[in-house]
Amino acid sequence: MTSELELADEDELVPYKIGDCFLHLPLEQVQELLEKSTEKIDEEIAEIEKRIDENRQVLDGLKVELYAKFGKAINLDV
Repeated sequence: MTSELELADEDELVPYKIGDCFLHLPLEQVQELLEKSTEKIDEEIAEIEKRIDENRQVLDGLKVELYAKFGKAINLDV
């Protein structure tokens, strides 16, 4: 979407969705809002990936403990 905005006229108002409604804002303001939104989403993704990695480490540790206790009597690999 941002690459398409680069082709737009600077004087033209661009529709930008906030919640359930569209606001017609100047191109420069829309670009700033998109940049901030993209940064926020990137931060959220990084945080989620960090939590996923932490959970994987916990699961790997639990697998080691369970295999140590039960040996080959269990299969934890999916």
